Amino acid sequence: MSLSRSEEMHRLTENVYKTIMEQFNPSLRTFIAMGKNYEKALAGVTYAAKGYFDALVKMGELASESQGSKELGDVLFQMAEVHRQIQNQLEETLFPAYCVLPRSLS
Repeated sequence: MSLSRSEEMHRLTENVYKTIMEQFNPSLRTFIAMGKNYEKALAGVTYAAKGYFDALVKMGELASESQGSKELGDVLFQMAEVHRQIQNQLEETLFPAYCVLPRSLS
């Protein structure tokens, strides 16, 4: 019994899709796994950055209390503010766009 031309084309098309998915899915899974690892690393960096920011502010407060180190305290506050702005930009840029992609694919 021979297959009709359309049945043969259908079978060939299914085989092509199956082959593509077999090759694509492992790469997609790897991509998603790496994305989740990257997201965890970014969360770790954010946590460390907050600790760094808090330490700068605390040192700035301590330095500002003394007349001899008031300028140092002002500089530390400026550093903390710049660091906070950079961290906010990082979070606004990376997290919303990046965190949605892996969740929508998994």
